[in-house]
Amino acid sequence: MPRKIGFLGTGRIAEPMVRSLLRRFPASRVVVSRRSESISGKLGGLPGVTVADNQTVLDHSETVFLCLLADVARRELPELRFRSDQQVISVMADISLAEVAQLVAPSVDPVVTVPLPFIESGGCPLPVHPASASLEELFGDENPVISIGEESAMGPHFAATAILSHTMKQLDVTSHWLAQFTGSGEDAERYMIALVSGYLGAMEKDGKGRLREAMEDLSTEGGLNNQLRSHIADSGFYDVLVEGLDQLNQRFSTPNAE
Repeated sequence: MPRKIGFLGTGRIAEPMVRSLLRRFPASRVVVSRRSESISGKLGGLPGVTVADNQTVLDHSETVFLCLLADVARRELPELRFRSDQQVISVMADISLAEVAQLVAPSVDPVVTVPLPFIESGGCPLPVHPASASLEELFGDENPVISIGEESAMGPHFAATAILSHTMKQLDVTSHWLAQFTGSGEDAERYMIALVSGYLGAMEKDGKGRLREAMEDLSTEGGLNNQLRSHIADSGFYDVLVEGLDQLNQRFSTPNAE
């Protein structure tokens, strides 16, 4: 059955979500808002996608994804007419579900999730609160949907995604260091990406202590991995990492965080 899906806010998260949906459900009708016109313009050229104003997005959607900044949502959503039969899925940080529910009334029972750009190719974990049959139906065949029992645990999931940029920085630093000896920045970068993606891709993703298991496998006394990790640990880096995550998490327990 064709699905009718709308996106309010069309940015770096909405674009891969739209492309993922079109690939798996080509008969679907997707309506996206004009916000971020450089992206909505590209999406508007795809079969099944219409670019429209915010109210038209709502009028033609059964499931609506909110991909707005919190302050934009507070400013624009009260001017719109939602329907009681619409499922609203928020991907917005810094705004509670209780506030979202007020903004999208008479639609009821909104949910919040944390997608990332690689959802387009699959394998993107989707923590969600509360459990959502709509999210499971739309993305669960290719992306693990993880039901989170308490809304208070969603903030830490948003915060944990910040490890990605930091991880890329580590790989970039190592790649540039390696290139000093190989003479090829391209080869060094290819090597680092393949090294890490290959190792992570081969790991079981069942949550049964696989990270700890992998560290133990890489912890031969006197080995290369053990020596570098010990050096970094002695610098206090891991304590600083936890402090940084704690600071990010404070955003989600502070009303109207920016």
